[in-house]
Amino acid sequence: MNVLSKSIISLLCVTTLAGAYFSFTEHQSKRQIEQQQQSNTQYWSHMQSIYLRGFDYALAESLAASSITDRQAALQSAIENANYILQYVRIGSVTMNFQMGSFESFITDASRYLAYPASEKEISLNADQLEQIERLRKFAKTALPYLEQMRHKAVYSSISDVQQVSTEMEEALSQLDSVSTYGNKAFNEFLYNQNPYIPPKPGTVFAGETTYKATELAAKAKIFMGEAWNKGVGKQIVHMSSGGSSPQYGEVMDFNLSDSNGKSTSSYTATLSKSGHVLQVTSNGSISNEAAVKQSMDFKQAVAVADNWMSRWSDESIALVAKNLNDTSIYLTYIPVREYVPIPQMKVVWQFDSRTGALKSFDAYRYFSHYNKTFQLHPKLTMEQASMKLSSIVKVSGKPKLEIHNDKLVYAFPVTGIEGVSRVYINARTGAGEGINYSL
Repeated sequence: MNVLSKSIISLLCVTTLAGAYFSFTEHQSKRQIEQQQQSNTQYWSHMQSIYLRGFDYALAESLAASSITDRQAALQSAIENANYILQYVRIGSVTMNFQMGSFESFITDASRYLAYPASEKEISLNADQLEQIERLRKFAKTALPYLEQMRHKAVYSSISDVQQVSTEMEEALSQLDSVSTYGNKAFNEFLYNQNPYIPPKPGTVFAGETTYKATELAAKAKIFMGEAWNKGVGKQIVHMSSGGSSPQYGEVMDFNLSDSNGKSTSSYTATLSKSGHVLQVTSNGSISNEAAVKQSMDFKQAVAVADNWMSRWSDESIALVAKNLNDTSIYLTYIPVREYVPIPQMKVVWQFDSRTGALKSFDAYRYFSHYNKTFQLHPKLTMEQASMKLSSIVKVSGKPKLEIHNDKLVYAFPVTGIEGVSRVYINARTGAGEGINYSL
């Protein structure tokens, strides 16, 4: 055998071994992923079984309750279990490709409906309420065996087999009668009383307010911008550069600064509503002039500058609630506090360049998007009464606070006990659950 032949054979051997090793490592990696999927699926189906049993147990307990108070507590427990199930349903649908349409529909309807019989003040539930609870119990009894199969197959079979079981469960659940509230006047009145319709002011959020001419708005913009515009040699002129309108905010105008020759002397654009509210300040990115005499900025300095600006922006009580820093920017978030109740959705956000101290942007659009809404600020329940609505799974880890959450007055309870859940919101007027603060 000549040298060339030996070389070719050696190369083939090396190539074969490399291919075999690659195939082996790829197989190992794929197997590890499958094992992790099976482990996740096993845990998922196990937790769903626990919560679904808790759901059915609570429904049974409500039927057996000897007092209105016990029945209400049992139904509240069923609602809490339904909400936990719903969270896991969405995880299963997205991450594991389970068919969960009917399952999710039943649980969503349950969470929505059960607050109604839970509000019943009569010693016994009426016939329709009893029928709907029995429908939900039939759903639970139908779904539970399938969840057990899914857990078993996650251990001893494959993900595709588990997915097949989820499809079979969907077929079985689709044959059942779901909760029916069509034409139920009492239920519809209950829903309305929970969330009565409050008509918005006609037109834009600023409808009915005094409006100003462009020259008057330019003067307001200059006052707000303060030192950011009150500098430089020669005469500085504030002029309207553009305008527009929107269904929500009505007519708005943009203002810039220039010299007597019309040359721009600042990168900042201030946007005001026709009624004189400053909606935002933006920069075109060329802030060399503004930054020329600036120095690096820390949180304390940023807050001092923003507070000074905020004093010119609004007379309302505005509180600093968040400070964030990335590589180049400092972000400050302010919200209004009305009668000691914070309103987190009405945010005012400042952004400063931490290297130069220059303003990058000011955004008050989210504040004004809720500008003319009426918020309930007085609770009907005490903090202790609201805490009774919490799941026994969670433990209160700090002092709860009243705040506006999704336009409703809630007690925000800091909690531990459920991974990823840092707060539970309880309606301060009705005692209904209003969701959680959740992050992985």
